[in-house]
Amino acid sequence: MDKFEEVRNLYPGLKNQVYLDTPTSGLLSSNSYEAMKCKLDKSHFEGLSLNEYWNEWNHSDHVRKKVAEMINASDEEIFFGKDASDMINAFVANIDFPSGSNVIIPDISFPSTRNAWLNRECDGLKVRFVPNKARIVTTDEILSYIDEKTFAISICAVEPSTGYAYDLDLLSKVCSEKNIFLVIDTTQGLGLMCYDMEKTRIDVMISSTYKWMNNVFGLGIGYIRKELLQNLKPRHVGWTGIRDRKKDFSNLELTISETASRFETGGLNWIGLAGVEESIKTYLNLGKEDIQKYAMDMVQYLYDEMAEVKHFKITPWLPKENRSGIVYLEISDKVSITGEEFAQRGIRVHVSGNKVRIGLHFYNSFEDVKKLITILKNYN
Repeated sequence: MDKFEEVRNLYPGLKNQVYLDTPTSGLLSSNSYEAMKCKLDKSHFEGLSLNEYWNEWNHSDHVRKKVAEMINASDEEIFFGKDASDMINAFVANIDFPSGSNVIIPDISFPSTRNAWLNRECDGLKVRFVPNKARIVTTDEILSYIDEKTFAISICAVEPSTGYAYDLDLLSKVCSEKNIFLVIDTTQGLGLMCYDMEKTRIDVMISSTYKWMNNVFGLGIGYIRKELLQNLKPRHVGWTGIRDRKKDFSNLELTISETASRFETGGLNWIGLAGVEESIKTYLNLGKEDIQKYAMDMVQYLYDEMAEVKHFKITPWLPKENRSGIVYLEISDKVSITGEEFAQRGIRVHVSGNKVRIGLHFYNSFEDVKKLITILKNYN
């Protein structure tokens, strides 16, 4: 039994279905479930003492180190929040920009990516949208929009509506050369795709954890490159984003943390932190390069097998270098099938209109793809 076959035993949600809906929400592992249940049981049956409360903060700093290990960053560059939609504002709402600056955003990006920046237009920022062609905005098309006033490029590293994965190395290279900030939302990639902050210069990365990180709603992970931190003075400050939570508790002077934790204003989601810690352990044990290769091999297998399917086609058909764990199928107008009908056949996918969204994660298997193909061929 190889490690990817073995890890499936940690996910009871796989026992009675082929689960291909991670782009909506990831499955919780038994390890994450038990870790979170332990926290809930403690509060339910005993309550949390003040010492135990402080221990939770120590635990958050431990998880911070594991997140840093996951993306090859420093723990001083990591902060936690509610979700990606909330955490992008740690940078966007607090950064100053020269008069007449613009930010480049694909017009198909997730709403929180554009809305945070649109909210700064009243301060003189111009949002420039790159128009999609057949639901695709390429890396080169984004770069073609750069001008002398471009201040930042803000993208979803994997576009939710297509599964298109941008060339972050190329974007990083050009942005570094032109002193442009690169801001990425990795909600549809973190936990599957490899992200290395040391290898690829990213200025800001934010991610929710309830999808490919296989966690619950209400916890987000953020990264801000340490060289930027001193230029970002938080406009919203609580009691925890200070240098020493205990020593400075009664300090009447404001001592803002020198790390990314300056953007944490109060108590964190201890339950979510317990769950995501177990997810990170699983991720690191499997090996991030191995995870991405395994998933991309399954995606390639799906691409190959779809040649024999008549009334469903992969749309958009992406080059290998731009693929992720998300694949969209277009349903022929000669066929009618709903998500409920897939579920009745033991397959969990998301269906919207004439599109079927497939998500292939490390807990999926080639056998899962075969079962999907068998169902699709029944409509030939």
